[in-house]
Amino acid sequence: MKTVFTMILSIILIGYYLTAKASHFSSKKNTEVNTYSDIYFKLETSSVNINEIIAGATDFALAMCADKAYQEALGNTVASCNFQFEESKNVCSKHIMKNAKQHYTDKAAVTLLTERFINCVSAA
Repeated sequence: MKTVFTMILSIILIGYYLTAKASHFSSKKNTEVNTYSDIYFKLETSSVNINEIIAGATDFALAMCADKAYQEALGNTVASCNFQFEESKNVCSKHIMKNAKQHYTDKAAVTLLTERFINCVSAA
């Protein structure tokens, strides 16, 4: 009786474990990119598209703008950085999209595109 109970309990626990793993795996494929780190998290399981790269790079650029100490070290203000970003984001997005593929799986290529976008929107 004890052996049967142990086997049933083991089967139930294994079932719960596999269900949790399956739902965790499927949720990674549907990762929505909102932040810079989300780009690389999604890249672990699937490709990212150019719009997701721009969304993540936008988050990073805005975080740099919000860092008062960083902006003061550059001789700027948070307000001037935000203004510069708003003025240039559409032009930079169009420029990046014009010369890019739709989907990427290579981290080096994604990093290069994010750096180009961030440099473009932060250029004075």
